[in-house]
Amino acid sequence: MSAVVVALLLLPESHSSTPLAPTAVTSPGPGCHGAACEGRSPIGMRCAPQPDTVARHRMASGAWMELRHSRECGTTWARTWGGRVGDRIEMSVPGRVGGVHGAEVGSAVDAESYVYTLMSVTAPGTVVRACLQPAAGGRKECFDGRVR
Repeated sequence: MSAVVVALLLLPESHSSTPLAPTAVTSPGPGCHGAACEGRSPIGMRCAPQPDTVARHRMASGAWMELRHSRECGTTWARTWGGRVGDRIEMSVPGRVGGVHGAEVGSAVDAESYVYTLMSVTAPGTVVRACLQPAAGGRKECFDGRVR
């Protein structure tokens, strides 16, 4: 029986057909750009596949933070890892009203992976600030970076 199926599959077609044009598989681009991205998720809007790292800093608590910038979306956000449940991060564009976005390490899973803020619109030369308020108390620690 299987030999019959194979033979039928190998028989030339009796009707002519036009070959299909090859299709390219492309990944979808960003879901927003510029002002349309303000306050939105870098992951959800596909702005994070290959962002630039603007600045990286190891905080006194041992957590790491980065400022990330997407040229495709024209935005910047902060992310942290290695923190503790309850740590709070914030990213801001100094001097801009409404340009502050925060996030909190809400669970043990969050503490072992990345937690990121929502995005702010930025252009090359923009100074951005990232801060961490440790859950254990203590001083809020901040650092700045300039978008390239």
